[in-house]
Amino acid sequence: MYYSKDKTLNEVIANEVNLGARYVHGKKHAKLFLAGGGLLVFSRTPSDHRAYRNVKAELARLHRQQVQE
Repeated sequence: MYYSKDKTLNEVIANEVNLGARYVHGKKHAKLFLAGGGLLVFSRTPSDHRAYRNVKAELARLHRQQVQE
């Protein structure tokens, strides 16, 4: 499924969806509701070359928060 125009970002989001996250798309931004709680909002058409790294870092933060709770 198409989640983002960025190929590597698309793979990361697809992996999270396979783990049980729920994907909701909008016109410009999408939301990813993680299975254990947490929300990630990201651009479907990122213009920033660091978008992939930023999403990976935010996902890591959200997963760490889930483990601590």
